[in-house]
Amino acid sequence: MMKPSTERDYRRRIARVIEAILIEPGAPHTLDSLAEVAHLSPYHFHRIYRALAGESVVETVQSLRLAQAAQRLTDAAASVTTVAHDAGYNSPQAFARAFRGFTGVTPSEFRARQKHLAAPLDDTQPAGGPTSPEAPDHVLPRVELTEVAPLDVLCLRHEGPVATIGQSFRDLIHLLRDTPLADDGQRIGICVRDPQARERFRYIAGVAATGAAASPDGTLPTGVESLRLEGGLYAAHRLVGPYALIAPTFRALYQGWLPHSGFIRDSRPALELYRNHCVAGVPHECVTDLLIPIREE
Repeated sequence: MMKPSTERDYRRRIARVIEAILIEPGAPHTLDSLAEVAHLSPYHFHRIYRALAGESVVETVQSLRLAQAAQRLTDAAASVTTVAHDAGYNSPQAFARAFRGFTGVTPSEFRARQKHLAAPLDDTQPAGGPTSPEAPDHVLPRVELTEVAPLDVLCLRHEGPVATIGQSFRDLIHLLRDTPLADDGQRIGICVRDPQARERFRYIAGVAATGAAASPDGTLPTGVESLRLEGGLYAAHRLVGPYALIAPTFRALYQGWLPHSGFIRDSRPALELYRNHCVAGVPHECVTDLLIPIREE
């Protein structure tokens, strides 16, 4: 087990690597070139990266490329061929295979789904929480209105790129390992807007505190905070797909659905409720409820 100071240093190096990939996801990144960014030998970089990120750097490169492609398919009218080329794929066919393996749908199906999601709320959608992910596509609601009860959470403030959020959750679970909560609480992502910059936010990794969650002496582990979420009215959408699709899906909701909904966003944080634990190799089976805090105009 590495010392905390050493682990922090390695995390900073990995954050630099992920930022380099995000700047040019379609560039020909290699293990050697990214190890150089981290100022580590390729051998040590490979081992440290997998230990801290939970996947190989090759897997990260592919997921970040496909995540940016999903963002472009949501935002703009660029052709699938153009998006595929910019993501580093030699042909639309190779891109479509990779994208489907990552998201569970083809690029064209994903673009159509995002447009459908951005449509205004209608009277045919049932009230209550998001429906079962097994329901057929034609009966899945785009967005539902739901009342959420106040909730106490134990949380850890995330630092670094969005792509390293998973590490903050792993750190939080590790810090809580000796508390009664252990690792079976509901995982919650808390997106707090920065009042100084509309497009920026702070992310907090949280776990629902369902009972006594402090250590035996009554204190919380260093770095862990207790936070109460106010609850209230939310617009909810169930996303079935990799976590990398959370950002473009929120974008479709904010830019497409919300302006025509008759509601406005209030000051409470947006929430990500992680309903299952993703299995390696099948990211398209992740289930996440995305909640936007709203109030009537």
